[in-house]
Order: sequence, then structure tokens, then C-alpha cells
Amino acid sequence: MKWHIQSPQSPQNLNELEEILLHNRSIDDVDNFFKGVSPFKISLKELGIKETELNKIKKRLAQAKKNDEKIMIFGDYDADGISATAVLWQALHAQGYKVLPFIPNRLKHGYGLSVKALKDLLIQQPDITLIITVDNGIVAHNALDFLSKKKIDVIISDHHQHDGEKLNALAVFHSTQICGCAVAWFLARELSEIKNKKLLTDLLALVAIATVTDLMPLLSVNRFLLMYGLVVLRANKNLGLQKLFIKASIDPTKIDAYTLGFQIGPRINAMGRLAEGMDALRLLCTTNNAKAEQLSDLLHSTNEDRQNLTFDLTKQAETLITQEKDQSLIFLSSKDYHEGIIGLIAGKMTEKFSKPSIVVSIGEEVSKASARSLTGFNITEFIRLFKKDLLEAGGHPLAAGFALETKKINLIKTAMQAQAKKILAGKSLEKTIEVEATISPKLLTLKTVQLIEKFAPFGLANSKPVFVLKNAVIKNYKLLGREQEHLKLIVTFVDQNQDYEVLAWGKGMFSSEFKINEHFDLAVAIESNTYRDFEKVQLVLRDFKKSN
Repeated sequence: MKWHIQSPQSPQNLNELEEILLHNRSIDDVDNFFKGVSPFKISLKELGIKETELNKIKKRLAQAKKNDEKIMIFGDYDADGISATAVLWQALHAQGYKVLPFIPNRLKHGYGLSVKALKDLLIQQPDITLIITVDNGIVAHNALDFLSKKKIDVIISDHHQHDGEKLNALAVFHSTQICGCAVAWFLARELSEIKNKKLLTDLLALVAIATVTDLMPLLSVNRFLLMYGLVVLRANKNLGLQKLFIKASIDPTKIDAYTLGFQIGPRINAMGRLAEGMDALRLLCTTNNAKAEQLSDLLHSTNEDRQNLTFDLTKQAETLITQEKDQSLIFLSSKDYHEGIIGLIAGKMTEKFSKPSIVVSIGEEVSKASARSLTGFNITEFIRLFKKDLLEAGGHPLAAGFALETKKINLIKTAMQAQAKKILAGKSLEKTIEVEATISPKLLTLKTVQLIEKFAPFGLANSKPVFVLKNAVIKNYKLLGREQEHLKLIVTFVDQNQDYEVLAWGKGMFSSEFKINEHFDLAVAIESNTYRDFEKVQLVLRDFKKSN
């Protein structure tokens, strides 16, 4: 891995360290960064959302309420889409609208606002006159035309990239700066009465979950949404989340971005991947204790199934990578790949091999693909180069999906790999660790840990700070874990008589590279660890190199 050291300066004290961290993040407004800005004070203009579109929405909803029309909130089956549906449904329901939520089934309906899903929906609810999409709809041209013919109005609320084609919709409430749930929350804010401010505040808990799980850059608006949402989550009053926290052994008072991204988000996502996303939605909205217990059990067990299936199929995929070693883009397809986890497999391929990856679940006539990429290769723009041969496509710069006719898989694979080879010729997508600066061992203190934690919550665009420590002397090391997959180093530094623990999660395979008394440069995160009421500095290894 490459180390990109952002600052040439090596801080000698905490003030210098703070200045470097702020500079590396291009933070000009320090007060706002640390204190946050209330989501109630963020304007639509800042988000790039047009007031003219909002006015159309308000006018249409006023008409719907007056005529007692049935409104459908049409969501998506991932954590962002499910949370967005819960937010807008609860906000409109609280104001007396006749409103119902709908989450499509991934296997049956495919992604987003599809004609197939709408046909099923209209069989169940034939008297719908207005549909509001959340976290989808911005590229659903066929579905929008279908609804237009049915004389059903559509309001699109989405955050995905628009393809530039004219939308057959009544109004579009759209921003790419925030997640789909946040777009839905701002729409709810604009439509809500003053008395609903408490509900809107409580719903920021769901915005926080979606912001992290949908990998939004945690600076500016997204940071503020997450900061306020975490406060709500730590005093959590959502019954379904309370039960889910218990099931996952989560202490609500210690919830952070990691908890949302690796413990809560995956349990919500698992339902859309392997089961019914509607059940995750029911958990987020229920006020029934027994139902919350039952649904939290279901989410927990489905996530375990997802973990086991992902592990098995990823191992299977890795055995096929040798066929792809000369390719710039990994492209794997199999009937064995469950459609619900192809995105996870693609992510693991990209992470391990530092190449954009496409994984296809082969169906009888139609197959589904999920893609993941690295910074410097916009996978959605790349896929759209082939849209004439695809049935549908959409996504973000680093994650996307598409559908295609099964008979075209080999044709598309050959074309995509040839095009990727041209685009990436001479270009390295090698994974890079962003390092803040080289740091002196004298700053390995609990006060440094406290300073670093001021910059939380951490995530995309505001990663947990990583520093280089030069000439760490290896005093001892040992393998940890049931399968000895982890490593613990004991290191010291010249002219210091203090030892430090360095935990290397998932790096047990590198144990043979360390020798006692050898010197290494370490890229580490600086944390604290408390054992028997004694708190000390602990280092977490990101990468290592032999010292010059």
C-alpha cells in the first residue's frame, strides 16, 4: 500500500497537531466543525434543492389531504432506503395524511421504482393517486412513463446521480450531497408543522444510520446530521432500535459511527439482501413491544445468515481470481451468487485486489450485477458507457448496479474489461493510506487521544487519523484469535523506556515478517484501552514498512 503523508510537518505539541488535522481536512470554520450546525438551520439552497420544486410538492400534498387521497411512499431495500421510508411515512402520518409505505423485494422486483414492483403494488392498492419515492426514482424513466399513463402523480425524492434525461414527474426534490434518508428528512422538515419538531428530532436517529451506511462524506452537512443523530441515538427512544441494541449487545451510550456502520446498518441491510426489507421498516416504526422483540430476532438471525453466505461465496470467488489476474477490472458471474450479497462480494474483491470489481448473479433470462470501485475510477459513469446493452443501471462513483440479459453476460464482460484496460492503462489504483503526519513518540499520550476524539465522528472524508511512527523497535509479538488471524506487537523507541501495544487486526499472516530488535515504520491509529480501571494508550496498525 502507498502512504500519502498529507503534512510535511511533524507536530511537536498538541496545538501543532490540531492545526495539522484541521488543515488536512480543509476546515476553515473551526467552531462549526466542532460544535455542529442544527439540521433545522440548514437551508435547501445549501443542498442544491430548488424551492420551486418544493412549492409544487406542497401544493400537490395540500390537494391530496383535501381530497383524502391515498399516498404511497416508495422506498428502497437498503438501510438508507428503509430509513428514508420510515422517516417520510412517520412525518406525513403524524400530520394526518392517508399514507402507506412500500419497500420492493430485491429478488422479485429488482432495484428502485420498477414497472414490475408497481404492477404488484397497484394490484394491492389500486386507488393510489400519488407516489413519493425516497432514495430512488431519479433514473426510473420506464416506471415514470408507466405511472403517467395510469394518471398517477409522482414526486421524486432521491440523492443518486441523475442521468440528464428529462423526468416524467410532478416534482423532483434532489440533492447528491446527502443520503436518501437525509433528503427525505429535509422534505419532511419543509412539510411539517412546528408541533412536529420533536418527531423530526427523533427521526434524526434514522438519518444518522443512513448517513453512515450509505458512505456519505462526513464533513459539512453530513457531519452535522450525524452529530445530532448520534445524540438522539444515545438517548434512544425508538422501540425497535432499543430491542436491536440489546440483541446486538450494544451500549446505546457508546454508539458511534463504527456501531452504525458495522453493527446496526448490516442488520437492517440483511433484510433487503436475503428476506423482506418491509420487516426492517416495521421494526423501525413499531410501537408494539412483542412485535419489536420478534422483528429484532429476525434481523439478527438474518444478518448471521448473510455473514455465513458472504464468507462462503467470497472464498469461492477468490478461487476464480487467477483467471482475472491480467485484467484491470474483475468481472465474475455465477448462478451460485445470491443476488442479495453480490455487492458485498464485489466490495471484498476490490478491497483485496485493489481493482474495480463487478459480480453478477446469473438468472434464467435476466441477471443482476453489483459493482464496487476505488477512488479515481467512477464506476457508474463507466457502466453507463454500455447502457445500450443493459436493462437498467445506476449508483454512485464507487458503488453501482445494473441488470442485463443473461445471454449478454460474456459480451458485456469482454467489452467492459477491454474498455477498463484502455482507461486504466498506466494508471495505478493501488490502495492508499491517508496519513496525517509523522508523529513523535512523545505525543503518544492520553491527551493526544482526547484531541483526536474531538474530530469524531469518523468516516468517509473524515477518517480516523493515522500517523507514521518511525523506527519502532520490535520487542515481542504474538498471534491472537481463534484462528491466529490477529497480531499483537510490543514496540519501543530509541531513547524511550516505555513499551506500547500495537494491535494488528486481521494481519496474523504477516507475523513472519517481524523479527525481535528490528526497526519498522508503522502507520497507526492512536487509541486508548481501559483494563481494570487503568487507561493507557493503544496503537492500531494500519500498515508497516521496514525502516531505512
